[in-house]
Amino acid sequence: MLTKRLICATLTLSVLTPLVAAAAGAFVPAAVDTQPQRSTEPEPDANYVFGLLDRDGDGRIDGIEARASAPLVKYFGDIDTDGDGNISRAEWEAYFLHQTPHA
Repeated sequence: MLTKRLICATLTLSVLTPLVAAAAGAFVPAAVDTQPQRSTEPEPDANYVFGLLDRDGDGRIDGIEARASAPLVKYFGDIDTDGDGNISRAEWEAYFLHQTPHA
């Protein structure tokens, strides 16, 4: 379960990092806090990440959309259980929730 959470978090970061960096521009913090902080943000939800990766909103992640995330490219074949070259929301949820996809 930890591995799948790590994959989900990595997918989120690989999609969000360029967006945040572009929005921040040349922002440089005045001081760096060296004290470790506990995150108050919830872990990324698998459905939220699916929505980020499904750029055209057709309810599936195709090979082109998957290229936005190196970890997804690596695990694409594991998640695409029916082998049609697309990851449906059911396949995505089944992969992250340990359930059999419902077509």
